[in-house]
Amino acid sequence: MEIYSAEQAVPSPKSTINAYRSFGYNLSTAVADIIDNSISAGADRIFLDFEWKGKDSYLSILDNGVGMNRDELVLAMTPGSKDPEESRAANDLGRFGMGLKTASFSQCRKLTVISKKTGFNTIKRCWDLDFINSINSWILLDFVSDESFIKKVEEQKSGTMVLWENLDRLVGDSSSENETVQRAFFREMTQVRDHLSLVFHRFIEKKTVKLFYNGEEIEPLNPFLLNCSVKPEMGATEYFDNAEVTYFILPHMSEIPREEYDKTGGSLGWFESQGFYIYRGDRLLVAGDWLGLERKRDYSKLARIAVNFGNTGDFNWNLDIKKSTATPPLAIRNELSRIAKIAVQKSAKIYNWRGQKTISAEMPGKVEPLWKDEISRDGIKKYKINRAHPVVSLLLAKDDGLFKSFLKMVEDNVPVELILSNQNEDPACHELEKQSLIPPDNLINLAVELFTVQTSQGVPESLARQQIMNSMPFNQFPIINDYLK
Repeated sequence: MEIYSAEQAVPSPKSTINAYRSFGYNLSTAVADIIDNSISAGADRIFLDFEWKGKDSYLSILDNGVGMNRDELVLAMTPGSKDPEESRAANDLGRFGMGLKTASFSQCRKLTVISKKTGFNTIKRCWDLDFINSINSWILLDFVSDESFIKKVEEQKSGTMVLWENLDRLVGDSSSENETVQRAFFREMTQVRDHLSLVFHRFIEKKTVKLFYNGEEIEPLNPFLLNCSVKPEMGATEYFDNAEVTYFILPHMSEIPREEYDKTGGSLGWFESQGFYIYRGDRLLVAGDWLGLERKRDYSKLARIAVNFGNTGDFNWNLDIKKSTATPPLAIRNELSRIAKIAVQKSAKIYNWRGQKTISAEMPGKVEPLWKDEISRDGIKKYKINRAHPVVSLLLAKDDGLFKSFLKMVEDNVPVELILSNQNEDPACHELEKQSLIPPDNLINLAVELFTVQTSQGVPESLARQQIMNSMPFNQFPIINDYLK
């Protein structure tokens, strides 16, 4: 193509480096991108430290990886330093050679990297956006704002520190006395910790990496509740191309201790967290998304599906620079859709029935609910008391019209708005209700009385027992059957 060559079009440093600030990172995804580089460098201990000092606040990420010499550091600081089509080591979480720069510039105006490699001197390089804007040239600085940062790196055998200063996107030009910005700063940092505990949970669980947050070790947040006291149902792992897929069906919320339930996000968190979890080399990319194969519903919020692929599948999954979105290849979308439908059906069965025990195998026949829903002529959903329920049927048989009027009044005044209001304000008030294994005495007495009335009217004992035990809420307590004699 040389015969067609014309001019060399060199991008403006000022406009280009400022464009790198608009890749759509937030603080959490930006920090995670830096930690990817630490893991790729073989680090097993990574320290996230930060300090609130108003406009002079900083954030640093120090690892004990292999470190870099001068040439390697300059290359790492150069935008687009790696060919995305090159083969990568299995533990390499990078792809485009852009993450260090784009993630850092999205949050700060001064990026300093300090590195020590075994057998080499500790070195430092700095990108200062204000300096670049003033001279409009790609000039790296041999600079660090405080020598104490170099000492932290030199104390290790090898490793690298990424230092963010001039955090204009987070703290702006605020003073250290600005309590509003200070609260926002620490709130963002808390979100970073929670994000890291989820994104890197597999590394932490396997003990291949330890993450520290201002000196405190970060605990893993397993989205499938594998580290909770009540375990999920786990499907068989299936393999498609270079991806492995496993579905998990969480237990009903009422089975989870309240402390663990709150820690995993509560009801609203569970609703948003349903769906696929896409991992690349055990690093979580996408959390809680149905990828257009299903939609989020209340009854499907117990379904979560893990998909893990190696870094050789980046282009097949349309992985973006931020590593926050991924699209499954067409070749396996049908298989993922099939697994999603299985998971949703299983979730719906548990969510709708709350795992309630029945003795339908012993008492064949359909279960009579106490409530039924109907659609009116106007298309409005109405809730009706089931007239076929044995208790209701018995009372109607003795009724002179008053009980029927009472039922109609109850049905016309179902407190739907109150229920929805309570559900929106605190979903846990309904979902965490424990299902006792022992029936209350009044329910046992009601079943016995109903059995006595039916058998006295000539109904065979076996049929009377079946009708009672196949009715809500008697069917939730198999032991009631022992009292029907």
